[in-house]
Formats: sequence, structure tokens, C-alpha cells
Amino acid sequence: MTIKTVMTGAVAFAFTAGAAAGITGLATVPAAPVVQPVVWDIPMPAAPAPEIEGALSQTLNGLVAPGSFSTKSTYIQGGLGPKDTFLADKAYDKKAKQGYFPLTFTVADIDQVGNQATANVSATAANGATGAEPITFVQGPSPSGWQLSKASVLSLLTSLS
Repeated sequence: MTIKTVMTGAVAFAFTAGAAAGITGLATVPAAPVVQPVVWDIPMPAAPAPEIEGALSQTLNGLVAPGSFSTKSTYIQGGLGPKDTFLADKAYDKKAKQGYFPLTFTVADIDQVGNQATANVSATAANGATGAEPITFVQGPSPSGWQLSKASVLSLLTSLS
């Protein structure tokens, strides 16, 4: 088994665990303080790229919608292989039975630079658990035009362990 295979499996499972189960883990991570930039004492806009908020929310909602991850891998940069899809589906089903879905997302403080966008994403589970995480999106071939970056998937893994 190569390192690439192990990492790919870990990333896919990490994202699924983050989306399906990690809301409680994210709730324990303190949010970073928000720094409001100003120019001559005049606040600058808090969200420099609000026009893509809908597309980023659609990406997140597409990932946690019911159904197999075989149809959702387009929302993850690089996609998922068959083995990762199987593991993701299994983890999702387990958390769905525990009442974590549906999730409600709030996307704020969007900053787009080229084909990447970073946003502070807050999620609330159906059972009331909440959490927040900075997420990086990349433009890619998905129904929303955006995908969750591999780095964000790894960040979710770190915050959940």
C-alpha cells in the first residue's frame, strides 16, 4: 500500500467524518477573533466576495445531501476513489442515524483570490451541535463551480482528532 493510497483514504474519510460527525469536534475549537480592517477610521467591507456566497453554500450543501458519495466527489478537489466512496457512505449513514443531518451552513468573511476562496464556515447540526472552521474552496468542475480544497479536508481531520 503506497503513502498516496493511505493519504487519499484518510482525506476522504476525514472529510466525511468532518461533515457527518465532526460538528461536535469543531465546537470545541475556539474561533479566531475577527479583525475588522479600517482605512481612515472607515470600516472596509467584511466580505470582499459576497457574490460567490451562494455557490460556496451550494458546495457545502451538496456534500452533506443524502445519497452516495459516488455522486458527491465532484465537490472535493481531486474527487474520491471507489474505496473512499464506500468509507464515506458508511460514515455518513452512521451519523445520519444519530440525527446529525440536515446541516445548516453559514458562510461569512469570503475572500477570493484568483481561483481560490477562503471563508469562515459555521455549521449547525439537526441535533443542535455547532462548529466553525475556516475553509478554502477552489474553482473546479462541480455543479456549483467550487470544490472543497484538499487542505481544508486535512484541516477538518486535524480539528476532529
